[in-house]
Amino acid sequence: MIKKATYGIIILLISLAQLLHAQYSEYPFAISHYKFVQYDSSYIEYPGSKNALDAFYAKLSTLILEGKGQVNIVQIGGSHIQADIMSSELRKRFQSFQGDQNAGRGFVFPYRLAHTNTPYGYHFERSGNWTTCRNVQKKRVCTLGMAGISAYTEDSAASLAVCFEPENDIKYHFNRIKIYHDISPTSFTIQLDSGVVKSQFTDSLAGYTEFKLVDYIDSLGIKFLKTDSLQTSFQLYGMNLETDEPGIVFHNLGINGAATSSFLRCNLLSQQLATIKPDLVILGLGINDAYGRNFSQSAYEHNYDLLVKEIRKANPNVSIIYTTNNDSYIRRRYLNRNGIKVQESMKRLAKNQNTALWDMFEVMGGLNSIVLWQRYGLAKKDRIHFTRPGYILMGDLIFDAIIRDFGDYLSRENKEPKTAAMLNSNNHQR
Repeated sequence: MIKKATYGIIILLISLAQLLHAQYSEYPFAISHYKFVQYDSSYIEYPGSKNALDAFYAKLSTLILEGKGQVNIVQIGGSHIQADIMSSELRKRFQSFQGDQNAGRGFVFPYRLAHTNTPYGYHFERSGNWTTCRNVQKKRVCTLGMAGISAYTEDSAASLAVCFEPENDIKYHFNRIKIYHDISPTSFTIQLDSGVVKSQFTDSLAGYTEFKLVDYIDSLGIKFLKTDSLQTSFQLYGMNLETDEPGIVFHNLGINGAATSSFLRCNLLSQQLATIKPDLVILGLGINDAYGRNFSQSAYEHNYDLLVKEIRKANPNVSIIYTTNNDSYIRRRYLNRNGIKVQESMKRLAKNQNTALWDMFEVMGGLNSIVLWQRYGLAKKDRIHFTRPGYILMGDLIFDAIIRDFGDYLSRENKEPKTAAMLNSNNHQR
């Protein structure tokens, strides 16, 4: 259960974190220190209005101070996010900050059906014949939701079972599950394990069937049965594993190779995002847009304008943080100077759209910094992706920047001048 905190305590905790940040000390967790990492550049920027994250911070403060409500965070990207190492670190940090704030695992999908890697922390067992479609397959025509991937079967003996990995730092249980799927007379009937269902409800407009369960569980079997002569197939878009507990849910939506245009092909994106109603969306699409000589900043910015409009259809009050590209190479040999152009574009977008920004490119050390990250075991030989320690470091740095910025928000809202002055005096130097 979540622990309530008084306003003074949470201000003190964050002010101590800010004080110790400059010393790279362990509070509330250790951040690895490397001389080439630009820690002074790791903060939340506001190219536009300073209030861009206020709606998210207001809901987060209500959760922490009063123990009420659920806060939903969504991170969207490519292979950095599908791997769920950086986002898993963010999930862990958010859900363990100020006591237990675990409100569930959130969105999951059986990625192995598409012969691709499953995000960290869970796996699916499957049977039957399935075909899949991803938003990076430009020649395929298919319906896609917020995950950017779908699975289709005509096998009435098909089944899935979701299980959490025992080595998870945070243990996940759920007592509700939303299954996103095509709803029509031709769709197979969903059947869960015997004795676990308390009630079920189908929302044909939102495109999901929700099952409320008798108790909290950590694994579940799902069958897709032909119970009517009209039923011929089943189209799956993913599942949301939910709880009734107050706390934080962190959803990662990533597809290997995805660019901004990839998620614009997801025609059910806003419809399905609305069922989560994200309070914060972290956008990190760009490494695949900017891979090569034909990168167009105007097309990139246009795509992001369209994508943000779709996200705001799901929740007009959503807060958004852009994360710039990491420094990278093309084909391991050629320095990718488009990282600078993406940085410029994202700052323009953040100003025009009233969003915030975290500058990963600058934090890494700028152009050609990926060489040092590789030399110290933080980036892979392809000079695009990070190693596990590199992704964990990035997750910690983003979380640290958000929490310190949250402290700034609390100081602005705080009515006690002395406490606010203490917090501001301990702020990370920018």
